[in-house]
Amino acid sequence: MTASSASLPVAGIDVSKRRFDVCLLQRDGTKAAASFDNHDQGFAQLDGWLKAHHADKILAGLEATGPYGVSLLWHLHAQGQSVCQLNPRHLKHYARSQGRRVKTDRTDAALIASYLKNTERLHLWQPPAQALIELQALVRRRQELMAALQAERSRLDSCRNALVHASLQRQIAHLKEELAQIDQALDTHVLEHRELQKDMRLLQSIDGIGQKVAQTILAEVPAINAFSRARDVAAFAGLTPTLAQSGTSVRRRGRMSKEGSALLRKMLYMAALQAVKRPHNAFHPMYEGFLLRGKAKMCAIGAIMHKLIRVAFGVLKHQKPFVLNFAKI
Repeated sequence: MTASSASLPVAGIDVSKRRFDVCLLQRDGTKAAASFDNHDQGFAQLDGWLKAHHADKILAGLEATGPYGVSLLWHLHAQGQSVCQLNPRHLKHYARSQGRRVKTDRTDAALIASYLKNTERLHLWQPPAQALIELQALVRRRQELMAALQAERSRLDSCRNALVHASLQRQIAHLKEELAQIDQALDTHVLEHRELQKDMRLLQSIDGIGQKVAQTILAEVPAINAFSRARDVAAFAGLTPTLAQSGTSVRRRGRMSKEGSALLRKMLYMAALQAVKRPHNAFHPMYEGFLLRGKAKMCAIGAIMHKLIRVAFGVLKHQKPFVLNFAKI
């Protein structure tokens, strides 16, 4: 769903852990600014402040960074406001184009308001289904436990103190138990939701995509059906290439944009490694083709990751299992 800023006042919101700054830009160009606590009482104060400024309906924008703005997003949506989650990279480029030199929470809010006012087509945020919200929480908790477990194992490898060694072993055992419980909760959650089961089966029909990768795709791209094109999903996942070429002197090597979820890219990397292992897999010829053209292995794997998320979009959008022709998406 898209929106235009032409018919509504816009509110740029810069969110931190404890507070958020708001810059309200009216249709006639007048501005107002305020700061509120980042909790329910602050949200209610924001509602009253907007009404006092005759801005009952607004188009609000927040950067899509971290968890601090999630509750505010839900609140604004529940109040019937139009809300956008904005790509931080786009805002960074916009700030450079405006020649901005000062960076504070208040100026960030003003910058977001200006961006909203001067951008013709904006994608409105829509809350994902509750089942996907719960899936995302479980998937991300699993990743946190995996990271903690790996860190403790690394410490154990280099530990020479008997007491510390025993402490690390106890912590590792505890983390393993927690991980097993989260895995069980994930399996139970999927079994309780028919749509999740169906989408999981569709994703696992793709070469290289197993259970954990499928769960991560659904969790980290919960509104995948809202995208209109496969390349938009790839851009959302940070798998589109960026180039820096100008004249004859600037020729930097292309690389992934790496926007969006790092966890999603990590799991797609593992999936890509599996997808190119065996010659009969659909993506193996494509991978070999990249190598024959002189591409580095990591570059070829990156291309397979890009292709995998596009194919995942295809099977979910059309609700049909993977066939070889999907590899041409």
